Amino acid sequence: MDTVAPPPLNWRNLELQDSGVAGSVTTRIDLSKLSAAEVRPTLVDGPNPMSQRVAGTRIQELVVANSIRLLLGAGIKTRDRLWFNEDDGLPLQLIRMQLGSKPSQKLYRFGSNRVYRLRRQPANRAENEQPPEQWSRVSESLYPLPDPGGECPTILESSQLLYLLSNPEHGISESPETLCVFSRKHVYQVDLQIVGREQLDVDYLQVVAGQENRVRETLEAVHVVLNSRPLNGADGDVESFSFLGLKDEIHLLLSDPWRIPLQVRGQVPGFGMIDLELKKLMR
Repeated sequence: MDTVAPPPLNWRNLELQDSGVAGSVTTRIDLSKLSAAEVRPTLVDGPNPMSQRVAGTRIQELVVANSIRLLLGAGIKTRDRLWFNEDDGLPLQLIRMQLGSKPSQKLYRFGSNRVYRLRRQPANRAENEQPPEQWSRVSESLYPLPDPGGECPTILESSQLLYLLSNPEHGISESPETLCVFSRKHVYQVDLQIVGREQLDVDYLQVVAGQENRVRETLEAVHVVLNSRPLNGADGDVESFSFLGLKDEIHLLLSDPWRIPLQVRGQVPGFGMIDLELKKLMR
């Protein structure tokens, strides 16, 4: 990834939704800029001899909140909060929260050669009401990263792909571009590829400088497919690659040329294939 600071994206907040006969899925994405001074107190230190990633001058915070509501059964809510350097694109730390009847928190701290994971869970119902820092079921893990001098010179965190694809200056072509991406426990090679262009009817609320207007029109959209495979040498059972809570082959329709995510399609475990359509955009 280039070390030159990217231009501003055409969105700060997105809300996408799929509603079907089985329930609904809502994804909210928030992007904000922070200084290193604001982020450093939040970053944890992994165990020695782990080499910690250093926060740069400019930090991006990307928050992805998913809410799945089933007509039959309990709902599921997750919230991923990622900090990454704006200039070199390197991820620093991710906190993944799962809410509901079985809450958990997983903190991932990125180093140059490994990722440290700190997992917390409540031991009983009484602890459910306490903040995660007071949950007593705690475990630690370390996940190795490949040598940066090999086939993965840069390793991103999976939600950064949306940030990258939304950048109008990042080229995408019909020839696959392969990126290395960390997701949950493993590193994957993810191919980004344009497979065509489509006319897409959209209906969403756009908010610019506090002014709201409804966008109802037909837009030209670039159809991008994400295909993933575990990096060679992955140990044990490797679960499916995950992007914004979606798994398996993932399709995105991005407005051309502004690259606004208009639709994201993929599998949600226990829910099936969904089409997340843009409902609200804030610039």
